[in-house]
Amino acid sequence: MATKFKEYIFAPEDRTVKCASLYATNGDVKNPDTLCTNNHNSKSVVLGQNSSITLDFGKNIAGTVDFDIRSVSGSDEYIGFSFTESSMWISPYHCDAAASATYDSPLWFKIPQKGRYHADKYHQRGGFRYMSIWHNSTGSVSLGDLSVNFTASPEMESLRDYQGYFNSDSEKLNRVWYAGAYTNQLCTADPTTGNALGVSGTDWYFNATIASETFLVYFFST
Repeated sequence: MATKFKEYIFAPEDRTVKCASLYATNGDVKNPDTLCTNNHNSKSVVLGQNSSITLDFGKNIAGTVDFDIRSVSGSDEYIGFSFTESSMWISPYHCDAAASATYDSPLWFKIPQKGRYHADKYHQRGGFRYMSIWHNSTGSVSLGDLSVNFTASPEMESLRDYQGYFNSDSEKLNRVWYAGAYTNQLCTADPTTGNALGVSGTDWYFNATIASETFLVYFFST
């Protein structure tokens, strides 16, 4: 793809996506901005009792969360992740719903010890810009090297390699086309991990089969 088109593309360079900026903190949080860095050896974020941090990815993404737990203080520690498209619905207590007018519960991890933690593919999340991390236990946990594995459009080897791309004299048309292309990417998923209807509210997961094969999405211009 020619360089002059790249400024319009929303798709990430690769499937490991870091947050763009720190949005907010609540309670006892130390080093909160270190999660928005590509330095794997950066300082750890320390979440104390009943604290939370909200990260802004700068645009809608989709995928599964991965993170390092570097230390644990306490015997019964949990952290939860909540997701939302709009800043209006940011909450450490629930996510905006994936399939109904109700809320979804956070994705909870029990943290017995330090190590690498990641969500399985059944617990991927689509269409979120903000992610909140809530530590609701009485001890503390420190974490770092947090990223989202971008799971949309699994058929694409290169996420930015669109078919039928173009560059016109209309800035608005260019931006509309590439925004639409990215929207199509976000709506293209592994057909074996569709939304399971009727589970919104608690223990949401994506284990429904939505097609017998992956449908490829191509983009054409006239």
